[in-house]
Amino acid sequence: MYWQQRYKEEGKSFDGLTGLDIIELPHSGLLGGIELRVWGTCGVGADKPDVWLHDRLTKLELVVNGSKVVKSLSGDQLLADMLHKKTQLGPHDFKNMSGGSCEEFFHINLGRFYHDLDYMLDLSKVNDPELRLEYDFTKTSQNGWVNGVAMTTAPRRSVIFHLCRDLATAPKGYIKTSEVTRFTGAASKKENMEIPRGPLYANLYIQSRYRDNGIGYNLDKLELNFNNDALIPLRIGATELASEIARQYGLYTVHQQMSVKGGQAYPFPIEQGKIVSTMIGLDNAIEAALDLWGQSGSVPLRAATDGVTPVTANVNVNTTFQGIWPFSVSPIPYFDLMDERTWVDSSKLGDFWVRYEGNASMGTGVVVKLLADEVVKSYGS
Repeated sequence: MYWQQRYKEEGKSFDGLTGLDIIELPHSGLLGGIELRVWGTCGVGADKPDVWLHDRLTKLELVVNGSKVVKSLSGDQLLADMLHKKTQLGPHDFKNMSGGSCEEFFHINLGRFYHDLDYMLDLSKVNDPELRLEYDFTKTSQNGWVNGVAMTTAPRRSVIFHLCRDLATAPKGYIKTSEVTRFTGAASKKENMEIPRGPLYANLYIQSRYRDNGIGYNLDKLELNFNNDALIPLRIGATELASEIARQYGLYTVHQQMSVKGGQAYPFPIEQGKIVSTMIGLDNAIEAALDLWGQSGSVPLRAATDGVTPVTANVNVNTTFQGIWPFSVSPIPYFDLMDERTWVDSSKLGDFWVRYEGNASMGTGVVVKLLADEVVKSYGS
């Protein structure tokens, strides 16, 4: 067997600054994943990089048979999904700098990880497969951050299908990933996020990404509940959840380059971690220590001469973040995507929910989302 990287598009411009572009997929072959490369030019004047290229890709959706969803994720959710599925983010031109070039690589996994030989989408068993890209490159705000700068020229993209050829054994099925439910937060709000019953679930993920209201800021308790309190295998707080995710998944690394002003807050790509290295494009500035406890914060820049005086000038920094919860997306550590013995057949359950208990700091603008990995083995369902 071998993997064929088949280019569908190479250097094609998006149809506009806003819209929906549809890309047809092949009608045969075993699809292990789709690689999407997007590059363009950032808006001019950005000194507080609130809106990134991935935020402007509002939905990436793989659909078959006219309306059956195989994958449905926003750009930030897809980046988090890549990391949780052992697909490291490419650091090349991951930037938000005034008038600078930017480029991000996205990989849509159809398996548990990239090039999984057990789980792929068999394109010969579906009709009209297509990739739908919804985008708004003029966005200046997202998830509570309001200081972004619009792009003025439509970016370009390349789309590459990763097809498995001459596989001796048919795949077991594919992994569907999409949002299954959400709720809007409020101080100390408790919500049973009901999970649709019927599918075989390989993993569940929560996301709370709204300004400073990340998971570490607003979560009091997280609970997994089967059959209306008959079995509660998981009930933990934010600190315990962080520890479990670090143990199970390890630490993730994200490199970003941006134009910032000292003392101004902007969205971090990772919660619960640290900035481990920074290169600063200003001789008389150094970075102070920073703990990524919440979802947003400022890069604390100080004058190199005394290490105390704040630097408020517009500075280009190249920063490496290391931690967990990329884009405030956390797996629920009852499941192990790589161990089928931990998967849950929800057709055998009565009630099935994730209970999210917010603390007094949870704001009214927060939207908590629940994403799911579903194992699809029958193309007729």
